[in-house]
Amino acid sequence: MVSAYRFFFIILHYINQKKTYSMKVYNLEEFATKYKLKDIYGAYAAHFSVNGEESDSFSGFDTSEYNIFHCMAEERTLFTKLLLVHEGSCRMRLQGNNTEQSIQLSAHNLLITTPHEVAHIEQLSTDFKAEAILVDENFAKQVQRYQLDDTKYKSIADIFHFVRDIVRHQHINKVEMIRSMFNVLKLIIDELPYEQCSVTRDLGHKKEVYEVFLHHLYRNYRKERQIRFYADLMNVSTAYLSRLVKEISGSTINEHATSLVYKEICNLLTQTDMTMGEIADHLNFSDQSAMTNFFKQHSGMTPLAYRNR
Repeated sequence: MVSAYRFFFIILHYINQKKTYSMKVYNLEEFATKYKLKDIYGAYAAHFSVNGEESDSFSGFDTSEYNIFHCMAEERTLFTKLLLVHEGSCRMRLQGNNTEQSIQLSAHNLLITTPHEVAHIEQLSTDFKAEAILVDENFAKQVQRYQLDDTKYKSIADIFHFVRDIVRHQHINKVEMIRSMFNVLKLIIDELPYEQCSVTRDLGHKKEVYEVFLHHLYRNYRKERQIRFYADLMNVSTAYLSRLVKEISGSTINEHATSLVYKEICNLLTQTDMTMGEIADHLNFSDQSAMTNFFKQHSGMTPLAYRNR
């Protein structure tokens, strides 16, 4: 015979399930409009930060009175959600199509949820800090939670920041740049289950070398763009590194570096008051003329014309 307590729990669970599956389903643009996300690009990608107390990723909400993160998590959506935890902890209950599970998150955790899941935040520490990317692409067939080592955490955090900056600023090739970042992120995520199970494969090794190359490139491209520099850092030959980067990414090392330099010039032109000469020095061009010629080759206009659009 079912106890009164268990009967009450069953009824409550049924009500919650019915409520969950009767909610409106939001696409990315609708979701961003409802929660007034500031960093979004069309229906493709969005980024926001989460703090246990307040956040500056939203406009028009008093976050001290309205816990946006709790409400956002409970919405049904049509897009994938990636959450990278920087500090603190969070416990949530995830509900999907006939599935339910409890998830505990802590620092350096990466959580990936599919469009099918809604989350009920049960506990959020006051020091909780995280970043989220919302994307209209498939990253996983089911919920995945990863505990990242320091290297992987730093690499994924860098990509989150690059996506945020690309979404936030004006770029001629914005879609391609966002897609490139997601491709790198997918490569890193694809490796995580194998690393955590101590399984090594040749392809996985190549992807890891490629990821190390990107790590060095992101930190040094403003001053160093020669293949020899990165090959020496990684203790491999230039021929091997060139071949591996092309094999894994489909792009050459020069194309990777050129894309980052061009993106940085665009950011500096639109987001700072730096002179053309200062930008040229910042990015280690031989002179202002060399920087201008580089920019014209890739944008079809002068840096000054781009700034004054």
